[in-house]
Amino acid sequence: MTEFQTRIHEAFQQAQTRAASRAREFEQEARKVLETLGDRAQAELRTLLQNAAKGSREQIAALGTELEKLGKKLQELAASPKAPEAAHAADEKGTEDGKGPTQPAPGAVQ
Repeated sequence: MTEFQTRIHEAFQQAQTRAASRAREFEQEARKVLETLGDRAQAELRTLLQNAAKGSREQIAALGTELEKLGKKLQELAASPKAPEAAHAADEKGTEDGKGPTQPAPGAVQ
């Protein structure tokens, strides 16, 4: 019986050794895969951040261009004859009586 027990014990130890060796191989492979995936994920994240920064810069540049256009338009309006101010003054005169802007007579040509 002891010889039988010894064989079983040796077989069990060999099986454990093989299983442990195989587990280490799997672990090493898993670590390599995770490292590769981690590197890819980091590269993708960097790309996304660069694209986001680039997009933001482009949006800010477009906004700046639109602001410049608006500023030029305002400067043109300010330099032009006082027509907008005169129109505004006429509107104010029409509302002084509390009835609102004056309306042209029906059939009148404007």
